[in-house]
Amino acid sequence: PSWKVFIAIGIAISIRPLVTTLIWLKHAPADDFIGKIPLLSTEDLMTHVKGKNALLIGGTRGVGMGTALALYRAGAHVTIVGRSDHSGAKAIASIQQLSPSTPPSTPGTINFVQGDIGTICTTMKLIEQLSASPKSYDFAVVSAATFPDWTKPLQNDDGLDKSFAIAVVGRFLVYRNAHLFMNRHARIVNVLAAGEKLPIDLFDREIASGERDVTGLFEAMITFAIGNEIMMDGLYTHDDHFASKDYFTMVSTHPGLLKTDLHRGQGFLFDMLETAMVSIAGTTEEEVGVLQSSILVSKQLHLNGLSFVDSFGYGRVHDVKTKSFIEENSSWLWKMLSKLEKSSAQFSSW
Repeated sequence: PSWKVFIAIGIAISIRPLVTTLIWLKHAPADDFIGKIPLLSTEDLMTHVKGKNALLIGGTRGVGMGTALALYRAGAHVTIVGRSDHSGAKAIASIQQLSPSTPPSTPGTINFVQGDIGTICTTMKLIEQLSASPKSYDFAVVSAATFPDWTKPLQNDDGLDKSFAIAVVGRFLVYRNAHLFMNRHARIVNVLAAGEKLPIDLFDREIASGERDVTGLFEAMITFAIGNEIMMDGLYTHDDHFASKDYFTMVSTHPGLLKTDLHRGQGFLFDMLETAMVSIAGTTEEEVGVLQSSILVSKQLHLNGLSFVDSFGYGRVHDVKTKSFIEENSSWLWKMLSKLEKSSAQFSSW
């Protein structure tokens, strides 16, 4: 019957971008210098982080919370940043409840800072708050993000798609000002993309600049994922602290498939597919936190440039086509971000 044909065509159209993305991810080139990063036990992690200060922006759920748990168990002084006091209190209670107080675990301390990197104004307020604190951080893990909703595109107060604003603009401002609240030789993990061989033809400058609304879920995902990588490439080209190559060690990682409901609500087909994939290959917040913490302190990372590590712990590099695409768009995005950065002065009381 014809209705079965239409259903089959509809399903094929709906899942094609997802299948395409997964195929490209599978063929991402390996970084032989990094290789495979081993998972560290709590006892091993303690030798790297005990007594040190760690900042988790987006630490109340998902990857951020899992990483906060691993670092707290290993004796770090953890600060988690989230949008609401309620979510912060809930995260801290969960982390403390899940952390044994007997060896090899010797929990550190944990506190919450209310903050949001969804707009220029809120991001600058967070940066100002962190900079005014006497605490200086040795580690930072930035995992704050929001999933794009193509059924009802949401723009922030700056006129930008909210998912792009958090993944690219907010993180850009945090990294540009990281020297104000982080120690020299500090380590930064950017949780979002890991040098995958992404379908770059879905990147859209008009979505990035807020000139048009999102019309498809995957074009939005690819635009903010590649935009994030273009932004980081720009840091190592234009920012004095990153370009010096001995100030920060930075690695971009992939969150993997988490057993959470953070990505739900994108339509029946997507939710069904994600549920199936997570049930087969999903990891818990605790498991992904161990991986992210192990990557954070690894001696296998590049010390003089940006590293990429995928959700399985393998080092990755851009393929030639993706690298060329990033270079072609780097100047355009940097000019856009620099213009937004200049406008951020109005929100600062410095």
